[in-house]
Amino acid sequence: MKTLIVYCSRYGTAAECARTLAQKVGEETRVADLAREPRTSVEGADVVLIGGSIYGGKIQRPVVTFCERNRGALLAVKVGLYLCCLFTGEEAAVQMQSAFPDWLLAHAFGRALPGGRIRFERLSFLDRLLLRGLAHAPGDLSRLRPEALDELADATRAAVGKA
Repeated sequence: MKTLIVYCSRYGTAAECARTLAQKVGEETRVADLAREPRTSVEGADVVLIGGSIYGGKIQRPVVTFCERNRGALLAVKVGLYLCCLFTGEEAAVQMQSAFPDWLLAHAFGRALPGGRIRFERLSFLDRLLLRGLAHAPGDLSRLRPEALDELADATRAAVGKA
């Protein structure tokens, strides 16, 4: 099984999730940061995992562009999605629905909401100001759910018969 994991990460949480998924999925897995490799090709992949994080209610533009540019190829392979955000439950599900196009959500074999993390020392000045007000957090905050990545990795292996 050849797996491609593509992501975009502003402060590192979505990147960390991509690396964790790559370790869990195992064999023949390639990881591509869409901010650095915007022309990443789906060609040759049996499975594509797509991830990012929410900022200002939207997923990063390189993820949206990748999905639009590769629509036909993505519909021809198995696709899983993950989204990093601080919301939980229904609010997180709403974020997932708004982050990815309907056609991709309908096609995906699995979705993961591994949570999110704020590390204030990594934030830009403006983001620090905004997040202090929105998250009401005096400092770092972690709402990571690693088990969500375990579930997506298991679903990935099952989607190609390697469970």
